[in-house]
Amino acid sequence: MRTRIREAVFGTQDGLISTLGALTGIAAGTQDPGAVVIAGFVIIAVESLSMAAGSYLSSKSQREYLERLLKEEEEEIRDEPEKERQEIWEMYRARGYEDREIEIIANRLMSNPKLLLEDMAHKELGIAPDTLEEPAGNAFVMGAAYVIGGSVPIVPYLLLPLHEAMLVSIVSTLLGLFLFGGLKGRIVKQTWWKSGLEMLSVAGVAALVGFFIGRAADRWIAQ
Repeated sequence: MRTRIREAVFGTQDGLISTLGALTGIAAGTQDPGAVVIAGFVIIAVESLSMAAGSYLSSKSQREYLERLLKEEEEEIRDEPEKERQEIWEMYRARGYEDREIEIIANRLMSNPKLLLEDMAHKELGIAPDTLEEPAGNAFVMGAAYVIGGSVPIVPYLLLPLHEAMLVSIVSTLLGLFLFGGLKGRIVKQTWWKSGLEMLSVAGVAALVGFFIGRAADRWIAQ
């Protein structure tokens, strides 16, 4: 669930911001609504697939790395049980447990290899074996979130004249970012409007940069 939230926030935010910045720059530079729409669909298609692929590969690499660590820990439990017992004593003593308490915990863990692996993985490696990421699921959420986010700034160019569409695209995207940021804030128990403003400010910078780059490119090409 936590990784799905991360992918959804990343994908939606990037879809909104990068598409808005690119379309605003293209609209300002070309003044051609057809070019803006074509570019928008190309950007959404290519970037959503790229983001999904990146999410899949990074999640898969992370999972494979953690699985290797778990396998190594499992081998240590099997081949060097006394070393593992000593590590249990060291870890729990460092956390303030008394010897009699550690003895009970150590005996309980050493009698159950699966429970010992879970405990050592969590405390020694920072891994929860039952909550490893699912690469395919992460990739789907990332790609779908990007498409949803990227669709917001492009829709006005399908319905309105260029200059009106540019304004509506910017306003609707900024509003969407603020609301999405607020929703994210509610989910993670933060002040919703601060979270919304944070996401909104990032998008505003992206839109301004895209606009001025488009203007500069138009003047440079026109010379």
